[in-house]
Formats: sequence, C-alpha cells, structure tokens
Amino acid sequence: MRKLVYYLKQGSMKPQKLIRLLFIFLLAALVMTACEKSEPEDIPPDSSSVQQLSKDDNSVEDNTDEVMIDAANVLAGTGLNKNLGLPCNVTLDSVFIVNDTIIYHLTYDGLNCIKTKFRKGVVIIKIKLNTQWHMPGAFLTVEFHNYEVTRVFDGKMMVINGMSRLENVNGGVIELLGNGVSMVIHKNTSHVFIAFNGHPPRDWHLTRHMVYTGTQGALVLAVNGFGFSQGYDNLLSWGTDREGKKFYTQISESVVFRQACLWVPYSGRQVYSIPANDIKATAIFGYNNNNEPISAGECPSRYRLDWNQHGHSGTLYLPLN
Repeated sequence: MRKLVYYLKQGSMKPQKLIRLLFIFLLAALVMTACEKSEPEDIPPDSSSVQQLSKDDNSVEDNTDEVMIDAANVLAGTGLNKNLGLPCNVTLDSVFIVNDTIIYHLTYDGLNCIKTKFRKGVVIIKIKLNTQWHMPGAFLTVEFHNYEVTRVFDGKMMVINGMSRLENVNGGVIELLGNGVSMVIHKNTSHVFIAFNGHPPRDWHLTRHMVYTGTQGALVLAVNGFGFSQGYDNLLSWGTDREGKKFYTQISESVVFRQACLWVPYSGRQVYSIPANDIKATAIFGYNNNNEPISAGECPSRYRLDWNQHGHSGTLYLPLN
C-alpha cells in the first residue's frame, strides 16, 4: 500500500500504469478476502449422538435377550409334549410341524415377570425336528413380529421386527448351572429393525458370544463381539442409529453382567464409533452414583463415557437405566 501511495504522488506516472497498478492491488485484496472466507469454521463438539447410541444399544440387547431366554426356556425339554416354560403374560397359540421344523407361535400381551416392561406382539420360535435344545450345537431361530416393549418407569418404547439365531455351543441349560453344569456358551446372531418411540425403523445387527457361569441366584454372563464389517472387528453390533447414521460397537474388554445386580453391565469396555460425526467413545462399566468405581459387593448404577470428536474430548458419567 505504501508503494501505491508513493506512485500516486508521482505526477509523472502514466495513467495506463496507474490503472494497471490499481487493478493488481484490487485483485490481491479480493483473493485475500476469498481465502479468509474459505477457511473451515471450527465445529463445536457434540457428544449427544454417541450418548444416545450407548443407551439404545444396551436397550436393544436387553430386549432381544429377554425373548431369546424365553425361547430357550420353552425349548428346555424334548419333543412336542414337554412342559412349556412360558413366561408371564405369554400365550402359546399353536405348535405345529412344517417339513423338518417345529414352530411355536407365541403372543405377548402384558407385563414381564419382574414387572419392568409391558410387552406385546408375536414371537415365532423355530427348531429342527428331533433336536434337543440342551445338546451341543443345537440352535433355534426367533422371528419378531411387531414385538413392542414399553419400559414401565419412563414409558419409552421400541418395536422390534426381524430375526435372531441362538446356538447352544457346548450344550447344557442355564437353569442347571451349579447343578452338574459349570458353563453354558451361546452365540447370538441377529438382524432386526428397531423403531424407537414411533420413529422410522433402523437396522441393527448383533453378533455376541455369551458365556454363562456361576450358580442359581448368582449367575454371571460375559459377553464379547465376533462380528466384522467395514474394517471393524470384534463387533458386538452395527447398523443405523436414530439419526440415520452408520454406527459400529466393538468390545475391547469382555462386558460382564451379574444376576445379583439385575443383569446390568457390571464391568468391561465397549467402543462406539459414528464415522459421519467423526466421533468415537468408550463406555467403561462399573461406577456408582458418586461416579467412582464400585467396590466389592456393590452393584453399579452408572457408567463412564470417554468421547473424542474433531480433536476435542470429554468424560461423562451416565445412568445405566
């Protein structure tokens, strides 16, 4: 600019040169302004999406598990004339055979046995003819048909449609743990569609390796993921979240549940990723209401969520329910 002022003071400068010089400086100013405008704005961090995902993922697992346990109880005996272990407020509408498969048609309509959820809808259980559920390698499939679950304490609801497969890897039944059975291993593979509180359904995959140990009243469940998708391994779940964005949930340390603590996550680590939001978070289970690690004999009520997004990070303590 000083040069421009200098030349303006020189009376001998030709008008053409003066115009050309003015044009050059004006062009430079425009380029600098455009560069300043094109610089990316700093996006403020927002961990709400991964907070919601961590809650939803636990709810989906819990609600599908409840039905899979119901199905295993129904099939705990052998043949068609077994004493069916029906859960509370569930009706067995029919049992019939199609080709080599026994099909159980169940209708849910009422509270579960511990009165924490109101359930309604249809569940269809299928198992191969002459297969005994307690034998190693036995497997069953469950179809969810508008299976609706409403939590009593807050009224939040989800509707599940789709299919789940459960394999009894090493044989035995959970009800006999501590009575001649020391360990029961299940593998669960599911592809379901979840509608949260009336919103459009989202697809949800589950791939879980579940090891039950302990004795009746003091059972312990350790869960790991064995799925693989889009370069992510050890996946517990993946699919589309409430916002319609792809997510991936991995287990980096076995997640442990205890019957004595009402089957809430007791310890372990899960890693949540939502690539579209450039956010990743690790849930660390086993904290109390004071946001401190639980002591021996204490049941957890909260979990810790360490998140990272756009180079920003933070820690939250969230309730398990």
